[in-house]
Amino acid sequence: MKHLCLLLFLAVLGATACCAQSNAPAAVGGEFGPTANGLVYSPRTMSRLRHIVDSLNLRHKVCDLRRTYRSQYQGQAHYVLLEDGDLRQARQLLQQGISPDELKGRFPLAKVEKNLLVVGYREEEAPLKRTATVTYRSIPFNDAGEYEVEAAGSLPEPGSGRWVIQSVSKSKYQDPYVAAFYFPAGLAQSSLPAPYANLIQYADCLIDTTSRIYRESARRTGRSYRSALPRTQVEFMTYAHQQTRRPVVEYDEKLSDAEREARWLSFQVWDSLRLGRMDELARTARFRELLASAANDTQNVGATSDEFEEYVARYHSPQKALEFKRSRIVVGGCSQDDSPRRHALSIAQLSAETVNWETFLRAHLDIMNDRFERMSDGSYAQAGRKTYLRELEELDINVPDLMLGISLRIDNPSPNHYFGSLGRLGRALAETRQPRELEQRLLSIVADTSLDTYNRVLAYYLFLNYTFNLEDEKRQRENLSQLNAAVQKLPDYLIARAVVQEKK
Repeated sequence: MKHLCLLLFLAVLGATACCAQSNAPAAVGGEFGPTANGLVYSPRTMSRLRHIVDSLNLRHKVCDLRRTYRSQYQGQAHYVLLEDGDLRQARQLLQQGISPDELKGRFPLAKVEKNLLVVGYREEEAPLKRTATVTYRSIPFNDAGEYEVEAAGSLPEPGSGRWVIQSVSKSKYQDPYVAAFYFPAGLAQSSLPAPYANLIQYADCLIDTTSRIYRESARRTGRSYRSALPRTQVEFMTYAHQQTRRPVVEYDEKLSDAEREARWLSFQVWDSLRLGRMDELARTARFRELLASAANDTQNVGATSDEFEEYVARYHSPQKALEFKRSRIVVGGCSQDDSPRRHALSIAQLSAETVNWETFLRAHLDIMNDRFERMSDGSYAQAGRKTYLRELEELDINVPDLMLGISLRIDNPSPNHYFGSLGRLGRALAETRQPRELEQRLLSIVADTSLDTYNRVLAYYLFLNYTFNLEDEKRQRENLSQLNAAVQKLPDYLIARAVVQEKK
């Protein structure tokens, strides 16, 4: 494995090798290494950000609730799946409104599962489809009851006692089947009560919905997206490397393992001294001339590297470096390629330094939610990716309100509203300094009959993910007991499903 990592390092120098983290000891202070204050941002940066948060918190306090937020369309449903028999006849009977029990009588081999919570989702982009479609998904409990049906039509269809049907024909890739949801009372939508609408508004207040991290013209970069570098960037980097005596490290299959390792160690020594040497070189007119030429060359937009951007930020303009970073989306090569996360951290740090709150918080939340593109992503590599909740708490952000605001799901969000990942947010909240307050809030949401069922179930899942990430097993058991008590307030058809079963 050691030699494999070395080969990958030499072959793709400039991008993190897929296995580079597998043998390296974890640095004190998290995946990004040790820091003076234990945070990923410096004390100076945190002070700047705290002033911004203070003004945003004040603005939210004096701002009236501006709009009504609507829940997703949802309802109780029964699921059927037919894979044998006369599927054409079965589809006709479904269209005629046959009941699930009658269908089971006519088709004994049909799979029927009752009392599911199903949510309807509009098809956001379907340029190749001529008809509007809606995806209906059932919400699983205790690892059971997860189904999906895609059907032509539009929300809020269907009505009471109606089916939504998906019929798939036989092909060389799959066997034919008919899948359908039956809605005894149809789908329903409701307005979120003011306290919950206020949480969403708080999230939109802090996370600017008018901006994005990346420019629309941003290019994808990474180990699988390589292109030739523009001339001005090559000239500058060549000069900088020559003047600082960067060793040759490019892969050469003719070298022995010992020679390759010697090259790698030589590069590590150079890298450890690199910035000191660059600081000296940056005083020269030639360095400044070449760097300015490359930094102002529009051909370099979307085609820069981490190292080049670092020099632009350090010796030319942090604002320009941030623009370069926002013009490229780093795609990870595999599970242990941390380059997308490091790229987001650099964006967050530069945004903080240049007082660009709009991109700062989105970049930090992307790190927390692990929201990045990868060519592959095995679950075994995810444990090393930290959540960095403490940074938000240190900024005096109302973290429970923010996390809940991006956990709730609505049908009419603001364009570019930030939705969080319940799994990642639950893991992050396990580190909160306000655990008891958080637990009681989540349990009260699960039990709150004024809120739509789907969002109550999302609070249920957030509480579960939070609990399973606690280290104290006694607290885990206590929390699950309290959750099962709160579950008794869910609609009757869900209670048995939602009671958390102890895993054997």
